[in-house]
This record gives sequence, structure tokens and C-alpha cells, in this order.
Amino acid sequence: MEQLNTNIEFISNKFQLAGEFIESNSFGNGHINDTQLVKMKQDGRELKLILRKINKYVFKKPEIVIENTINVIAHINRKLIENNVPDRARRVMTLLISKENKDYYIDEQGDYWCAVKFIDSAYTVDYVKSVEQAYQAAKAFGRFQYYLIDADLEMYQPTIPDFHNLPIRLENLGNAISADKVKRVNKTDIEIKMSNKFHYIKEKIIEISKDDGLPIRITHNDTKINNVMLDEFTGEGLCVIDLDTCMPGTVLNDFGDMVRTSVSPSEEDEKDISQIYVRMDVFEALVNGYVSELKNNLIEIETDNLVYGAKLIVYEQAVRFLTDYLMGDVYYSTAYEDHNLVRARNQFTLLQSIEENSEEMEKIVKKFAE
Repeated sequence: MEQLNTNIEFISNKFQLAGEFIESNSFGNGHINDTQLVKMKQDGRELKLILRKINKYVFKKPEIVIENTINVIAHINRKLIENNVPDRARRVMTLLISKENKDYYIDEQGDYWCAVKFIDSAYTVDYVKSVEQAYQAAKAFGRFQYYLIDADLEMYQPTIPDFHNLPIRLENLGNAISADKVKRVNKTDIEIKMSNKFHYIKEKIIEISKDDGLPIRITHNDTKINNVMLDEFTGEGLCVIDLDTCMPGTVLNDFGDMVRTSVSPSEEDEKDISQIYVRMDVFEALVNGYVSELKNNLIEIETDNLVYGAKLIVYEQAVRFLTDYLMGDVYYSTAYEDHNLVRARNQFTLLQSIEENSEEMEKIVKKFAE
């Protein structure tokens, strides 16, 4: 731990911060990036910042991650100013500038680091504990999408090519099954059968994407509740954070991932599948919050397929966990041998619950979208 702090202190001092390093601690529960909450002393008061190392295995071109992030922040800032939104510094991320006058620092290993101001009097949660939290997070993600509704697509590149390309994800799964690299296929018979059962989801995304029917927008692509800063006093969703996956996509992806990570009373690591199901009150709060910010800005093919978007992303994530398990856990960090298998099983169970509740979920969407 001492060695880590020494390194983080060194990196922190590469940014334009007039202060004394106090300490750093791991921040958040993400599977991908190394993120640290850094505390510094500045003029007798404590200053917090988030220091983040971009994972080069996942993001092959970190410079694209940074460029997209800068563009998103600038676009939202313009919208906040145009709409005379007060307290703007708490409603959009602020990148800190390095001593080389860049929005990042590259260390001796070629790793890219970004520093972000920590939003005062705000917090994150890793799990939706109440209907109000779900509503506030969804409202924040809906507002984020609203601000970016007119973003220039040509200014953005994919940070992860084919990130939400389900046909390719299924192709990767097929290859992993055939290769059986770490001899785990014999433990995944049920999960492979579940994957085959829901193949119709792939056919539908191909169909609705034909002839540019489904709009491509700048989307967040990682809409977990812990990527929303909530006001410490009011509980309001203030600011959407972690912009590494901001790139061209569809609202089905963002809404779908929001549902995926919020509606179950258990987290995606839960082994007891009887604890995994759709909380319909939470789903209604998500729809209400998200759609209320985007009314008259989404077209019919988007609103008509929001529930399908939930199926799409849960299925995709189940496939991704299963693929990584069969490949030897090379993408997601794991805590034990069958961790990714548990995650895949969890997601297939959630997908089955969404399937069973689809009719009622469609009625809820229709109520708020009209």
C-alpha cells in the first residue's frame, strides 16, 4: 500500500495542483480502470480529486478516450451556460491540466492518467437501494443524453470498437467454446443453452438497425448508478461521471444498461439465483426519470424498443461474462475461479425475469412516453 501511495503521489504531482499530498485510496468498484481518490491539503483545507489510469488492454487508443471526454465535457458546459443552469461546476466533470498543459499525463510505462475534480457534498452508491435513487440516477442519465442530443457525431470515435456489437459478441463466444482454451466448456452447458435460447435478440437488433432506422447518438455506454454523483443533502442526481466509454451508440444501450444494473435486488455477483428478479417499482422509476428528460427528443423506434434494449444489454453482458470465463478471465477482474461464470449465470437469470415481465414493462414505458 505504501508503494502504491508513493506512485500515486508522484502522478498527482504531475498535475497543476498547489497542495500537499495526504493520501490515496481505491475508489469505486469498476472492473476495468485503476481509479484512486486522492486527498491533498491546499491553503489549510482538504482538496479531493479522482486520479484514473486508462486501461490500455481495454482501450487500445487512450488518446481517443481523452478526446471524446474533452468533447463531451465542452458540449455539456455549453448547454449548461445556454440554459442558465446554476452551480455548473457540480453538474459536469472538470478535467485538471497537467504541468505539461495537457488534459492527461503519460508515465514512463506509457500509461495515460487523467485527474478530475471531486464534486463536493456529493456521493455515489454501488447499488440501487430505493426507488428515489433509481429515479434520480435515471433523470441524470436522461439529462446527460438530452444535452448531447445534437452532438456532432463526426467529432467522436469509438473508444472500444464494436463495444455493443451483439453479433460479434456471439461470434466471440462461439470461438471461445470451440477453442476451450482453459478447459471450462464442460462446466457451462446450462449457460451455453441459455445463450442459444435468446438468439432472437440478435436478429431483432439487426432488423431495427437496417436502413439507419435506429438513430446513432453520443451515448455514455456505462450507465450504472455509481456513475452518477448524488447530492449529499437532497439526493438529486447531479453529474454523470466516468466518460471513458462515451462514443456513438444508441439510447437502447444506455437505457438497457441502466435497467441491467438497477432493477435486480442483488448485484451481478449474486450466486443465489432466487434473489435475482426485476423490481417493477424500480423499473418504473427508471423509465419515469429517463423519459421525463428526453420527451420529444426520442423517436418512435427508440421508445418502442426500450424494453427490448434491456433484454439486449443483459443478454450481451451475459455473453461477455461467459466468453471471458471460457477464455480464462482475461478482461474482467475476478475474485475467485468461477467468478465470471457466476456473473454470466446471474445475467441469464435476470434476462429470463425481464422476458417474463415484458408485457407489464411495455405498459409502463407507454405510460411515460406518450
